[in-house]
Amino acid sequence: MKNNEIKLGVFNWFGNVMPPVLRVKKIIDAGFDSIMLWWDDELFSEEGKEALTSILSMNINIENIHFPYYECNKIWDDNIEERKYIFNEFTRCISDCDKYNIPIIVMHPTHGHNLCNPNVTGLNLIKDIVNETKKHNIRIALENTSHIYYFKYILDNIKSDYLGVCYDSSHANIYNTSICEVLDDYGDRVIALHLSDNDGCTDKHWLPYCGEIDWTEILVKLGAIRYRGNISLEVFNDKIKDKYESDDFLKEAYKKAVILKNKLEYIL
Repeated sequence: MKNNEIKLGVFNWFGNVMPPVLRVKKIIDAGFDSIMLWWDDELFSEEGKEALTSILSMNINIENIHFPYYECNKIWDDNIEERKYIFNEFTRCISDCDKYNIPIIVMHPTHGHNLCNPNVTGLNLIKDIVNETKKHNIRIALENTSHIYYFKYILDNIKSDYLGVCYDSSHANIYNTSICEVLDDYGDRVIALHLSDNDGCTDKHWLPYCGEIDWTEILVKLGAIRYRGNISLEVFNDKIKDKYESDDFLKEAYKKAVILKNKLEYIL
């Protein structure tokens, strides 16, 4: 594989329950070049260390790690202890990324609907997190989720090479004014992709070309911003109507990723 060739990735959790090392082995066997991990005790604990060590020795690149989203609202909380807690959790995650050479942390700006308003206190906390990642040469990729004004508030007020964008196609199709709104406004800051399809109503995590998303529009825009990072899928076998065996699902996911890659490289 040429060094400048676009590589193909997939989220480590693809919807089938099995030991993490076996999941990664199946991902490699399907042909993928990289994986995206979730930061939790399955791998990032004393009990998970053996599995993580095995994964690190395998022929697969770890593209990024996803910080758990379910406590991200603490960023905007008036309670200083809540903000201190979430900062400390990010610090632990950054330390693990530094230790295991993981270059990017994907984060959500919010979760759910029980939200504080975006505020300077929360913005300053994110600045502190970004400054912490800078010390370790790690970048934060902010994901476009619901309540897009939080996402824009952060990016419009923090200009840093260590804060970029994780473009999620399914979220864009549900929550944004257009499928390419984020790419139009922040295309020069895209450092990660979460690609999946849906029905325009809920976040299905379907394989590309299995829903209503206009992939040509996305690929043309990725070409226009000269994106040459990984084509990475965030797809779940347990969310689709006609479920595959895990090996067959990964093979089908790989085929879809290859189609996207070939079309993007043609545009580039």
